[in-house]
Amino acid sequence: MQITFRNFFIAHPLRKTKQWLSFISFGVFFLILQINLTAGNSFIALAEASQPEVQLQPTKVYQPLVAAIQDEYENQWKEMEIAHALRGEKKAGVYIHMNNIANQKFLKPEIEELKQFKNASVIFDVKGSFVYFATDSAIAKKYGLVKPLYDLPAIIQQFKAVGIYTVARVIAVKDSEFYWKNNATVALKSPYTGNVVAEWVDPANSEVLDYNREVISEILDAGIDEINLDFIRYPDKVTNNFLGITSAEKMANIENFVKRVREVIDSKPNKAIFSIDTFAIVGLDFDANAGPLGQNVKALAPYVDIIAPMLYPSTFGEETVYYDPKVDKGGRSYSLVKKTLLAYQQLLGEEEAHKLRPWIQGYYMEKSDLIQQIKGVYDAGYCGFLVWNIFNDYTLTYAAMREVEVPAHCSEN
Repeated sequence: MQITFRNFFIAHPLRKTKQWLSFISFGVFFLILQINLTAGNSFIALAEASQPEVQLQPTKVYQPLVAAIQDEYENQWKEMEIAHALRGEKKAGVYIHMNNIANQKFLKPEIEELKQFKNASVIFDVKGSFVYFATDSAIAKKYGLVKPLYDLPAIIQQFKAVGIYTVARVIAVKDSEFYWKNNATVALKSPYTGNVVAEWVDPANSEVLDYNREVISEILDAGIDEINLDFIRYPDKVTNNFLGITSAEKMANIENFVKRVREVIDSKPNKAIFSIDTFAIVGLDFDANAGPLGQNVKALAPYVDIIAPMLYPSTFGEETVYYDPKVDKGGRSYSLVKKTLLAYQQLLGEEEAHKLRPWIQGYYMEKSDLIQQIKGVYDAGYCGFLVWNIFNDYTLTYAAMREVEVPAHCSEN
């Protein structure tokens, strides 16, 4: 039914006086409400614009369910690093999607290619939005996060039988299924404003960490050579003010997460390698990027065996900030890879710089670009790399790997 001002006053002529009073009262109420809303919105905008990060209270950092690492245990890390030295840093290999790992028609020819290379490796999805093997994780089962695509121990042994080093890719914090099925508890959100980041979970949440630790423990029991944490950071397009968290808190939460995963790895007899993926820009401009991402690589380095910067040339802008063809020789892909590794090397210092093993770009690349990237890795003083290509087409990658001469020290076991 459509109500107009006309039928509002004419329908009942004997009630005109009361209706006029009601209308005037309603108008006054609406005016006061509008003034309050306008003032309130202005106040909120002012508060968001002026709120300094340093005034925010720290969020609660996860406290482990098991006993904390003992001081003498922490003192053993450097000794462990010696035992781990170069076990994963000299490996060169490719990423394989979980659906292709489950497909023997795809996998067997890929294994035949990889086994032709000395120090070959493969990294494949084990935990992403789901867990891709028959996990016993109580948290994974509780929220319906188990999607078994393959027999994990059997796949690992299939690679190891021909001398291929195995890396399990574990997505840590960008976990869309866990978010949607339990976002009231685990979602990455501000404790002050309630702002939520869709599909991201909170690295400081105890259940998020326990879920990852449970799955990683099983992956280690299956005999994997290396655990690789991907998305071990905060989202890059979300400001600190939106989340109500400081850069210092972000770095502390990520460091705690990495430290607790290290506990799980070192509790196992096989002593697998531990690697983390990082943004390339952290090495090139540490001060501006480490805090917002939570990736303080200098603080994280002692807990891990390998740091894997994602050095994808296509993700760099075309401006000449990091590549100037008039100055930088060897081509754009070569220069960006080498320059970023050298920047990371300087950032990490002599004790930790040997841990670098980058990701390089395999998608939308010509063979010449792949050759440039591999040469960039070698000329920066490193031996290992992983090639990222979501399409898993490595025809040009293998051709480039055959064409580039491997430095003598990189061929040593």
